[in-house]
Amino acid sequence: MTPQRRRRLLGTAVVAVVGVAAAVVILLISGADNGGSVDQAEETEISTVTVTQRDLTEYLEISGTLDYEGTVTLTSRDNGVLMHLADEGTILRQGEQIYLVRYEPSEAETARVLAGVASARDALSAAADKLDAATSGPDEADAAAARAAVAEAVEARDRLIEPPSPAEISSAQAAVAAASEALDALDNPTAGDLAAAGAEIATAEARLADLRAGPSAAEVNSAQAAVQTAKQALADLRAGSSEAEIDTAEAARLAAWERLRDELQRSDNNVDIELARAELLTAEEALADLLAGPTDAEIDDAEARVLTAEEALADLLAGPTDAEIDDAEAQVLAATERLDLLENPTEAQYAQARADLDTAEEALIDLRTGPTRAEIDAADADMLSAEQTLADLLAEVTPAELAALEAAVASAEAELVSAQADLADHDEMYRPLYLMYGTSPAYRNMTMGLEGPDIRQLEENLASLGFGDDAFAVDGVFDEHTAVAVQGWQQETGQHIDGMVSTADVLFVAGPSVVGSWEPGVEIGQELAAGRTLASLTAVETPERAGMTTTQRVAANLPLSDRDLVSVGIEVNVELPDDTDVTGSVSAINPAPVLDTQTGENYVEVTILLSEPASPTWIGATVTVEITQTLIPDALVLPATALLALVEGGSAVEVLDANGSVRLVGVETGLFVDGDVEVISPELEAGMRIVVPR
Repeated sequence: MTPQRRRRLLGTAVVAVVGVAAAVVILLISGADNGGSVDQAEETEISTVTVTQRDLTEYLEISGTLDYEGTVTLTSRDNGVLMHLADEGTILRQGEQIYLVRYEPSEAETARVLAGVASARDALSAAADKLDAATSGPDEADAAAARAAVAEAVEARDRLIEPPSPAEISSAQAAVAAASEALDALDNPTAGDLAAAGAEIATAEARLADLRAGPSAAEVNSAQAAVQTAKQALADLRAGSSEAEIDTAEAARLAAWERLRDELQRSDNNVDIELARAELLTAEEALADLLAGPTDAEIDDAEARVLTAEEALADLLAGPTDAEIDDAEAQVLAATERLDLLENPTEAQYAQARADLDTAEEALIDLRTGPTRAEIDAADADMLSAEQTLADLLAEVTPAELAALEAAVASAEAELVSAQADLADHDEMYRPLYLMYGTSPAYRNMTMGLEGPDIRQLEENLASLGFGDDAFAVDGVFDEHTAVAVQGWQQETGQHIDGMVSTADVLFVAGPSVVGSWEPGVEIGQELAAGRTLASLTAVETPERAGMTTTQRVAANLPLSDRDLVSVGIEVNVELPDDTDVTGSVSAINPAPVLDTQTGENYVEVTILLSEPASPTWIGATVTVEITQTLIPDALVLPATALLALVEGGSAVEVLDANGSVRLVGVETGLFVDGDVEVISPELEAGMRIVVPR
């Protein structure tokens, strides 16, 4: 049904009707003036209506859709095989299992859990170190480092404000002179620089020419001779010593022995004697080497010399490689470019030279003018900061700071316990997920020492399910009694008993929830990845102190022109497709209007909560929302067609008295609603008969 509002201000149509009746009224008035009243006998078939006294109301019908308020997406919390998932359409209640997964952790997941434990341990160690440092006082090394930082800051400030020395001024002036000379040299390169560049080109070109020309006959002959010499030396080594070489060595040894004997007999000069002994030793070693033959090392060295000579000859005969030619050509080009830059410097060279000169001149000016106020202030700030750091290090910790450090240690300990709980859970093969009531999600692992709204929510569920000892209290603090309650719940449901609840153990929803359609492809025995969407959960009721209340709601579009008729909290009637009625109340009105592109009309979305649940059969069906609004209570009401327009202005009605006479009564009009009008006149009362046009 198209939303329709049955309230209209008296418009052109009503004025037209009244205008048509005005001529007749004028005739009646004239007759009244002549005869005093209109006799009923003079009129035939007069139509009348009765003045009623009632509430003037407006009635409005809009269409909407019946649905539940609050749907969450159910996803897998772990990797593994899906062993159980509640059937579609099942209503799950507090403490019931939603699904069961056989956990199969990936290497990355295992690494993540182990890294979490290591990180938590490191964080606890760091927090404990800070607390220990605060309670035991500063370390001598830290204090020494802080004192050194203060001394360095003071020294830096002193250097800043100290006038420059003559040596610093001279050095800066020399830098300016050198930069200036470099800039001038771009316009006037020296003859030596040009000659050196030309010689570099000549050398590079000569090398390139030699490479291209190939080896000369003399070079080839020399290389071949080197090969023959190396081979001959190797052959000689392998052949061993000749008889003549041995005889010569033996003769040299005997001669050395005779000289030593003569020196011993005729001389007291120790120097000469030692020289004779050394000569004899050398001769004996030479003879021994000849008799022993060449060593393996000598043979290897001789073979290496042959190989080197042969490779050198092969390279010479093969000629230069392409890479060698390219390298030689590149050297010629580079040398040519360097000469060209000397003779024709680029703008970039000029810019760099000017920049170097500017930098040198600025440095000289800075030395002569001294530091700026900002530089001195910055140096002062660095010095004060270093001094404050030293003072903080040496100062005793305040009670507030000590409390904060102790709290940091406690928090780090809780994080470590949580990480260790994750590690313990990591070893569990089966991972169930249970439904509990609440509006806050399980955003952290809940364990001893924690407190907050999420802990209170968990405790409320445990208490409702009947777990906990006599000392267990719903106070938002996870203490030993909460741990006992958790252990009881874990034992009852066959879970690993550790007294902690992880984010993968429970799902908090608003209340009893119906399982929606399984996602396409989801089936028992399927391999799941963490985060895989399984189904939807829609809360059908929410718990209240007195019991449960339905979450069924109607979402309807209200024309913007009728917005003033509806306010949050008003009661409405909802007509279901089977013509049954359910009472509801407006719970929310979206303030932002939306344009209906089909009708071109603006509307706002209105949410209506039902006072009692409708049959689930009608979920998703279109329903009619009936809104009745009292505009004016206890009003005198007539059809708008009974009004007559007076010539002198205003409105009137014709009252049919009990004796059949008709008289004109002036009235003041109020609100027009659905063809009726509120009339105000001291001469009118409920039950009077009023003439209306036929």
